[in-house]
Amino acid sequence: MNTIPNENTRCRPWCRIAALLVALAIGLAVLPPPSIAADEAKNCQPVMMQAAELKWIDTPALAKGLQVAMLYGDMKKAEPIGFRIKIPAGRMMTPHTHPVIERVTVISGTFAMGHGETFDKAKLTELPAGSVSVFPSGCPMFGFAKEECIIQVNAEGPWGINYVNPADDPRKQ
Repeated sequence: MNTIPNENTRCRPWCRIAALLVALAIGLAVLPPPSIAADEAKNCQPVMMQAAELKWIDTPALAKGLQVAMLYGDMKKAEPIGFRIKIPAGRMMTPHTHPVIERVTVISGTFAMGHGETFDKAKLTELPAGSVSVFPSGCPMFGFAKEECIIQVNAEGPWGINYVNPADDPRKQ
């Protein structure tokens, strides 16, 4: 039986494009993952640091008593960064925002975090060691340490901190 192509059986141009895209996607899915180029492997500079090697420093961007230890990256550059913050017991982190997505992991102790433009203990969520929180850029956050704790921040630089209430900014005090 001979069929004559008509509008229902003929493949339109978009149909051919769709078929090509599906074939391309299938082809890419079965390719092996790209390997590290030989020159990149030669210049590989992993970061490995023991806790005793951390250099804790005061920073003007954070309230007095909070200390920072840089793990990797440059906070002022557009690159991955990681640092830890040591927070004494009973200390509050006033509401602030960051220009980048911030991922916080509680390394030791229990750190309580909340979001909003005013500090409100009722909005705090206790995060024991091992807990993680992720705050989108521009999302106001605050925190409180019932006991001394260490948190680790991972982000893409450049990193910065903007206090909701300018009077809370230690750089202006």
